[in-house]
Amino acid sequence: MTSQTTKALAYFPAEGAVRIIDVPVPSLEADEVLVRITRTAFFRRDRLLLESRDAVLPDGDKFIIPGHIASGRVVEIGSLVRELEPGDLVVPTIRRDCDRCIDARSDLCPHPERYSDSGLKGAHGFARELLVVKSRYLVKIPEYLEDLALLLTPLSIAEKAHHEAVQVNRRYNFYCYHELEGTAPRALVTGMGPVGIMAAFLLSLYNYRLTFFCRRESDDLRSKIFDPLELEYINTCRVPIERLEKAGYTFRQIFETTGDPAYIVRVMPFMAPNAVMVLMGTPEKLSRENLLEMEASYLFSRMVMGNQIMVGSIKAGRDAFDSAVKHLMELADLHHDSLAALMTHSIPLEEYRQLLELTSREAILPVLELT
Repeated sequence: MTSQTTKALAYFPAEGAVRIIDVPVPSLEADEVLVRITRTAFFRRDRLLLESRDAVLPDGDKFIIPGHIASGRVVEIGSLVRELEPGDLVVPTIRRDCDRCIDARSDLCPHPERYSDSGLKGAHGFARELLVVKSRYLVKIPEYLEDLALLLTPLSIAEKAHHEAVQVNRRYNFYCYHELEGTAPRALVTGMGPVGIMAAFLLSLYNYRLTFFCRRESDDLRSKIFDPLELEYINTCRVPIERLEKAGYTFRQIFETTGDPAYIVRVMPFMAPNAVMVLMGTPEKLSRENLLEMEASYLFSRMVMGNQIMVGSIKAGRDAFDSAVKHLMELADLHHDSLAALMTHSIPLEEYRQLLELTSREAILPVLELT
């Protein structure tokens, strides 16, 4: 197999160029699997990579293969692989650790120099026809989820964030007699990217009273995805956040996915006493020079007096992916058509430039078809 090659989409930061190239397919080790990638999704993080001249490339290469969300079929397995077989439908996880982590929690690795993220930082991604990968980085999913398989990755990120929020809320083991018994907890989700959307669908399974803050019209392409859910949809461009604050909106859990520092600061006052806010997005421009003016004394005093916590959460370990498979099965039974509508475009690899020209207004999760 050492002489075999595969077509791949590649980004060359030094040139600022994207093109299709042939890359070698390595020989299969005993614990590895050969996967034929069928579909790769692209959204904001992938677009940011393709615009960056500072992309962290895999060692020894002048390019990086983008795409950190994909699904495919097992073609061949190594001699030590037991949990997979040819023909299985799989989704690859993103993080690649240093082989000394307990895999289920490698997403919490405290050493950034020792891990890489496929298609994002230091490791090639999945916009290629053939992939050789260790079996522990593959998640098997049921056949009937094939058309929704690309949603497993953003759902896994929501799974991890929700788990973290629940664990933080459990730090106080008490019961307040002023709480209305049987009342569902309130949660806020901000941001209309795939992660924010899947967070809302996940929380709907737990019967939260959901509120969604965004900056899009209620008849927007993305907004209609929520039609089957019972949630309060608020366009914060039309309804000022300050008015909502005066109206007494507060939440025990907030899932912030925009990554916009200014928006995060505006949402902080909605944290109820003992609340946790999970930050799930990263700013588009990471720079110490981008100063943010804020009423720090007011906001931090609220956090101290209210026993509030903010926690960052990104990527997901194997445990979150496994949980996401179960919940995606439930969501597929309840909301299949709405979820399928998230995949707004289907573009062959050879026509990848069409994908790069799409705007966030016309595309939610555009898909690159590789086979």
